[in-house]
Amino acid sequence: MGNSAGIACVTGSFAEWQSAGHLGEMRKTFAEARRLAPCILFIDEIDAVGSRADSDRHGSNYRTQVINGFLGEVNSIALREGVILIGACNHPERMDPAMLRAGRFDLKIEVPLPDAGAILGLLRRQLREDIADAELKALSHRAVGRSPADIDAAIRAARSDARHARKRLTAATLCDHLNIGSDAENMDRLWQIALHEAGHAVAGAALQLGQITRMMISDEGGQITQLPRQTESLLADIEAEITYCPAGRAAERAVLGEISAGAGGPAQSDLAKATQWTLDIEAVYGLGCKGPVWHGGDKEALLRDPVVEARVR
Repeated sequence: MGNSAGIACVTGSFAEWQSAGHLGEMRKTFAEARRLAPCILFIDEIDAVGSRADSDRHGSNYRTQVINGFLGEVNSIALREGVILIGACNHPERMDPAMLRAGRFDLKIEVPLPDAGAILGLLRRQLREDIADAELKALSHRAVGRSPADIDAAIRAARSDARHARKRLTAATLCDHLNIGSDAENMDRLWQIALHEAGHAVAGAALQLGQITRMMISDEGGQITQLPRQTESLLADIEAEITYCPAGRAAERAVLGEISAGAGGPAQSDLAKATQWTLDIEAVYGLGCKGPVWHGGDKEALLRDPVVEARVR
């Protein structure tokens, strides 16, 4: 970004600042950005700042001092022109809410995993002299679901293997480091995954659950990204979310005549989410057979109640 804009780029991180044991290093970084303006001030892993509302009270006084000091520096940047403040992190929800308010970090951009086209661009830039383009295109589809960091690490490891073996870098070596099997793509499995995700997409569109912005499939599964929608939290709104969850499973049954275990599995699976929504109706929202009572605690224990279990099923 600095190169494309023709301006300087100053970098910092809380790990780097804390290694000095005091806030002086942080102030030096901000002072340098002001001195070099116009410039970009980039702070990596910015979620390390933490939150003053954290339930862990160990070191809370020092954490409050750090956050207050950081907010003061950010405010000083906002009061003058010439410094573009950018932070990167994986867990923005861990940051103090005051950091994310307007005037500090106004624009939030989620960077998803790259699709096949973006991966092909990464591979071509680094490997076009080593591997035929047709092989790179095939590999780009197989590598969907990997992050750019995963791909970069695999390329470096594959180059190292090729140097030690005194051989050319091959797509097969790269596949090994990406944990991609050498077998041809399982088109039956991809078709099943595509059907499953299409089922969610159709249900989401029919129930107006938010605009779909991205659909992605790979050998390891699928993913749909939707824009969030505002609701009134009516029972019908919750039931629409519940309907969306098993729609992939329903599409498999409708088209293939049988279903896979793809809707179940971990706590983030379709089946788990639908079960959780339904238990919330019964135990949290007061909209179920138990009436206007908040149960809280171990909602899963309610499943031992035959009436609740039957309603959830």
